[in-house]
Amino acid sequence: MKPIFKTDIALVVLGMASLISGITTHIAGHYSSPTAWQYASWTHGIINIGLLIATCIHIKQHWGWFKGLIKRPSFMKKIAFFITLSFIATLLSGIITLLFSNTPNTHAGLVHFFIGILFSALVIIHFCSRWKIFAKGVGLKKQ
Repeated sequence: MKPIFKTDIALVVLGMASLISGITTHIAGHYSSPTAWQYASWTHGIINIGLLIATCIHIKQHWGWFKGLIKRPSFMKKIAFFITLSFIATLLSGIITLLFSNTPNTHAGLVHFFIGILFSALVIIHFCSRWKIFAKGVGLKKQ
């Protein structure tokens, strides 16, 4: 299996874990104790360090494609552009939330949650549009 598909597998696994842990953190902030929220937040943070590393590797593997993103616009490239923007917004809002909001139910945390949901939706669209390539690359479909 090519390294690019190993990275893709890591992105899928860590992305799903991030989405689940983020929703869990949000729910814990509304319905659980501060301790449960803190454990959920730490879990979400640790998962996202791994996701950030995998994302950096993914961007490096596709760097030539990223450079051509603006030169050759199409619908799929626009999706990737908005994924990139929402990724940056999610990352920055997460850092701001981490640095300045150490309690549940803050405005910063809520902004991060909604930007993260938007980012997740765009990534799911991106992944579904490339499912055949992914499935073939990881051996789910025969050549």
